[in-house]
Amino acid sequence: MGFRVDVEKRGGREVYTMRDDVSGASASVLPSYGFNLFDLRLPIAGEVRPVIVSDPTFAEAPSRAGGNGTPILFPFPNRIREGTFTFGGKSYTIPTNKGGHAIHGFAIDVPWDVVEHEATPEGAVVEGRFQLSVHAPEHCDHWPTDAVLYVRYTLAGRTLTMRSTVSNPTAIDLPYGFGIHPYFRLPFPPGGDLARTRIILPASKYWPLRDFLPTGEVSEISDRLDFRKGKAIEGLMLDDVLTGLTRDQGEGACRLLDLDKDAEFQLGFDDSFRELVVYTPPGKNDVIAIEPYTQATDAINLQARGVDAGLRVLGHGEEQVLTLTIRTVG
Repeated sequence: MGFRVDVEKRGGREVYTMRDDVSGASASVLPSYGFNLFDLRLPIAGEVRPVIVSDPTFAEAPSRAGGNGTPILFPFPNRIREGTFTFGGKSYTIPTNKGGHAIHGFAIDVPWDVVEHEATPEGAVVEGRFQLSVHAPEHCDHWPTDAVLYVRYTLAGRTLTMRSTVSNPTAIDLPYGFGIHPYFRLPFPPGGDLARTRIILPASKYWPLRDFLPTGEVSEISDRLDFRKGKAIEGLMLDDVLTGLTRDQGEGACRLLDLDKDAEFQLGFDDSFRELVVYTPPGKNDVIAIEPYTQATDAINLQARGVDAGLRVLGHGEEQVLTLTIRTVG
């Protein structure tokens, strides 16, 4: 079978590494800092190569929670305007942490529980659990209800699958949004020709932004943001929210291609995901974050205005399953 999970200490923190000894693929997770998948290596262009970007010392001394690896954004991704909203007739205030707004939820940098790590017939598996009242109790008064999130990573061959389950353990309705914020480097390996790359995104519309927040309108995609036929990573400057996602047999896919290597990797998402945030970090001209979200930025406030922004609401005992994949081709 060739699957295994290794556990080691780095800087006093446990790192769980899934391995496929046949393909050479590996994926490392840091449960003590947001259950962050900070290192993913998959076969591509004749070698096993890293496809996720994080600081070299991230495992030993994690910092910049939203800037490394694969941050998990829950119970809301991106910003809530001024950290305030109303739900169920009650007003809530969240501490602001980005330009006067609250950003990226409560699970991104806290310790999670590891509930399973083993080799199965399907692959090497690591599963983590976050509960708002247990792992971020200081935020209980900032959200309408408690919330539980399980994230299960499975590595096999050329594919990493991320299966996330959100559930409501309370008698009060749970509003939520979910997203991830993975950083990818293109081309493979670093130092290749940036002009010989292509990023293909299946989005036909976008949310116009003012001060990084949606105005509430949705527009047909502009030339600057139209990636359906592909654009090179060279020279991109992005921090935008795309929507109108197309799918093939229920799955959408973002594709990152290295034309010189005739190789690509894909970020796949099921129909739970309706928005993509695309972001190019300053000073890193070969790095892009492609972020699948279940909702638009500031959805909880937009929804209160009558805008369909994708806010999800779970009743008592209800749960929803969300699936993402990262795979390589060529």
